[in-house]
Amino acid sequence: MAESAFIGSEIDLAEEAAPAATTAAAETQPAEETQPAETAEAASGLGSEFDVASAGDVTLTLWWLGDLEAPGIEPWMDEMVTAFEAEYPNVTVETTLYETGKWIQTQQTACQSKSGPDLWYNWSGTWSLEPAWKGCTVPNEEFLSQADLDANPSVQETVWEGNTWVFPLYKFVYPIVVNLDLIEQAGLDPNAPPTTWDEWMAALEQIKAAGITPIALGLKDGFGGEIAAAGQLEKQWVNDPDDIKQLVIDGDFATDPGWTQWIDYTFQLQPYFNEDANSLGFAEGLALWQAGKTAMVFGAPGVQSVIKAAQEAGMNVGLLRMPAFGDGAWADSLVNTGNGFQVTEWSENKEVAGAFLAFLQQPENLEKLYQATGNFPASSNWDPSTVTSPTDQLMLEWLGEKNTAWWAANYTPVDLDVNGTFVVFQKMMAGEIDAAGSAELYQDVIEKWRQANPDAVANFQSWLGT
Repeated sequence: MAESAFIGSEIDLAEEAAPAATTAAAETQPAEETQPAETAEAASGLGSEFDVASAGDVTLTLWWLGDLEAPGIEPWMDEMVTAFEAEYPNVTVETTLYETGKWIQTQQTACQSKSGPDLWYNWSGTWSLEPAWKGCTVPNEEFLSQADLDANPSVQETVWEGNTWVFPLYKFVYPIVVNLDLIEQAGLDPNAPPTTWDEWMAALEQIKAAGITPIALGLKDGFGGEIAAAGQLEKQWVNDPDDIKQLVIDGDFATDPGWTQWIDYTFQLQPYFNEDANSLGFAEGLALWQAGKTAMVFGAPGVQSVIKAAQEAGMNVGLLRMPAFGDGAWADSLVNTGNGFQVTEWSENKEVAGAFLAFLQQPENLEKLYQATGNFPASSNWDPSTVTSPTDQLMLEWLGEKNTAWWAANYTPVDLDVNGTFVVFQKMMAGEIDAAGSAELYQDVIEKWRQANPDAVANFQSWLGT
């Protein structure tokens, strides 16, 4: 297994990029996840196997977030819609863009009224399962063929009751992104990255002593804390998604050794964040790194486009995996998660919607998606051997070596992020809370959530073991 590495353009992965990337595509299912129930017979004639021309005149409506989630994806979708309508003149596809900040409320309103689009965008985990639990979406198995599902292992993030509940289009990946010039300026060797937590702490201290802020962070809107926690820190104790689900159902966040461990280590990082983190939103924190004012930033959605823009601006960019401090199976695996589309329960065009989603994931269309956005397609229909970017090659290599870590916040209630993680990071940077107090805050949030949402607790219980 390759070590965590700062990597610049000088590294040569050409000989092993293709097999590593192919393995990454084939192994996106964590070993601990359970395969959905066999549905090949029921799925016959769905998705890529559905005869769209037989559906008559159809108007297919799609709600999504477009470039706000994946910069560059809107022109790609326009091209896909045009191509699909040309192939099937009986179908008109209408897309509507929404703002990220209003997205959940938009979905909830549509869910309550049981009206809205045929398709909507969603993230994996609880984001997709909460509308499913309310009966507002239908499982992939009702509108996609088994071949379509088999080609997309990322559907495993939403296995529930023997089915899967979002059809991911692309993956977000979460490395640590590094300005190699600042690493060298601090007297560190970019070719000898830290491989243990103690080595990383020493490196951060040396960077800070050189007058350079080690890690950029923006917490005003809360999202910087979520990205740090769910993308880097929470995973360290996790062996299986059920570990997180069980903690949500009846665990004690204030005393659980895995949960309190990652909080303790987060407080070790606190001196190495920019002091004004609480006055900056996530994007403003990222801008510090983009302006060359910090050595590192935690990778976030759209990280490939951030890297590309920085390289085009002349920055020498590398990647790092946070050295493991926990002993969970997820600890040394690169976090990734699939994001895509769901078909709504009230849609009268479920089969056509499935055919459209399958069309988007044809090999040539996925290659265009990667070229347009830089995001890795979730489907193994995509051939990653075409990747030439060294940083992308490295992420695919890491995923090929081991791919067991999903986005941890996919397995917790939204309340735990908004009222827990957002607040903990803000209070930590303000000096208003310590590690023990942070763990107690999480427990207080989850207890209130359990009391207010007994049905949701039952849904988490039914989610165990899948």
